[in-house]
Amino acid sequence: MFRITRLAITAFALLPGIAYAACEPWTEGAEQSADLTVGSVQIVNRDVFNPDIAAENLGIHQLANRLHIKSRKSLIEAQLLFSQGQPFDREALAETARNLRKNRYLRSATVTPMQICDGQVDILVETGDNWSLIPGFNFARAGGENEFSFRLAELNLFGLGKSLELELDYTPERDQQILLYHDPMLFGTKTKFTTQLQNNTDGEVQVVEFSRPFFSLDTRKSWRVRAGNTEYVQNIYDDGLVVDQLNVDSEFASLEYGISRGKQTVHTTADGKQIQRVLRWRAGWQYERTRLSPATTAVDNSPTPERLFSYPFLQVTFLQPEFIELKNLQLMESVEDISVGHKLRTRIGWATKSFGSTKDATVLEAEYSKGWHPSDNVLGLLKTSVTGYADKESLENGIAKATLQGFYFFSRKNRFVASANLISGNRLFEHNQIVLGGETGLRGYPLRFQTGSRRARFTVEQRYFLDWYPLRLARVGTAVFADVGSAWEKGEDPDWLKDVGFGLRIVGTRQADAKVMHIDFAFPLDATDRIDSFQFVVSAKAQF
Repeated sequence: MFRITRLAITAFALLPGIAYAACEPWTEGAEQSADLTVGSVQIVNRDVFNPDIAAENLGIHQLANRLHIKSRKSLIEAQLLFSQGQPFDREALAETARNLRKNRYLRSATVTPMQICDGQVDILVETGDNWSLIPGFNFARAGGENEFSFRLAELNLFGLGKSLELELDYTPERDQQILLYHDPMLFGTKTKFTTQLQNNTDGEVQVVEFSRPFFSLDTRKSWRVRAGNTEYVQNIYDDGLVVDQLNVDSEFASLEYGISRGKQTVHTTADGKQIQRVLRWRAGWQYERTRLSPATTAVDNSPTPERLFSYPFLQVTFLQPEFIELKNLQLMESVEDISVGHKLRTRIGWATKSFGSTKDATVLEAEYSKGWHPSDNVLGLLKTSVTGYADKESLENGIAKATLQGFYFFSRKNRFVASANLISGNRLFEHNQIVLGGETGLRGYPLRFQTGSRRARFTVEQRYFLDWYPLRLARVGTAVFADVGSAWEKGEDPDWLKDVGFGLRIVGTRQADAKVMHIDFAFPLDATDRIDSFQFVVSAKAQF
């Protein structure tokens, strides 16, 4: 269908002797030739399966299309960052496509200039729907422990982009009943509304949020109001065994407002490329109260009964928008938008007893990320963060994290990945622990096999993406990996553990919010009598 649409537009542009005679097909670099405006905007939304492809026109595909409610044209139109008559901006088209691809109910999205007619650029917006009604059952096994869940979700109610989810989770730590509703365009506006109600065997969760985000790089204002509470029992581990339990009761609320001048051009390179930056300021108020109490009668169990921080804050975010599009990186055969520009966010708050806090402290948050793509075969990604409460002594509950990933692309199907993850804690609150084992990164060892205030983990993985595409429903990949890591306390020497293994990766390609199913066999190289000779790990993750 989309090929027919493109041919029709081109054919009309070439017809002589009528108004279309002034039209010419779009070519790269055409936006630099003259002042252009946006002309007609055509939206083409395809169903879950394309009946023009024989492999997608079987009975199961036809039934799925008949039962599926397609995304409405108005839903796609409301997310466009351009409209007819506005100045043409190629970056606005690329950003619109990235924003559309973030939606779980869409499988694909492209925004393409098609032709120029008397200084106006006609644009084609093409999207493909995902199957958004999800009755599901998930099973996971890691570190010798099982968990499973039942889920019923509609992630595109009536084709309007709203989502309603009901989930039942059964894990070694707790059973959960979760109800979640999300409306990305409340009453047809840019306001988002989210609420979550959760009933656990050891407590409950209640969250409500209204927000108007920076929905584009050029958005000038944003705001958010958020409040909620959580109750749960936190297990404290030592060598994989539960040695203590704490009742945790937290309440939080925040109010914030943000401003920005939008995209600012820093300079233009010799080849005409504009280097841009975005600076955003936020100010607000944060309220956090955490009550701790012993859930057991363990000796010397005397946690701080209450911590309350109530403070104003100021936040600054610096962005250098630079993106690349790749496939077969963390997903399979889907376009992935990878940010390789600088991104820095810092927040500082002032908690004092005069504002109701239990102590005076400076609340600190900082995040930085950057990517490098020096050649078609190489990609590097760095993410770092620091959080904590600075008082007269040092940084309390201070947590510093750093993750560095390197990718080498032998071919479209063959990828090598090396990663390092480092975490360091300082004066951690009693209910916070840094753990290692199982799905936390050392797959050959039981969950929470090591604990401490420091953690280091290094992984190498050879990935292979198969061409096998059964019923056009799922993609399959394989991985061979090796892990090295340790968790230890400050002042101690790390006890390094190693494992090797192999596994399968399976992801549904037509299902909204599809997870990558990991099925791994991992073999510990530092085995003891306390653990099995291998671990069978099944988990659902957001990435490969």
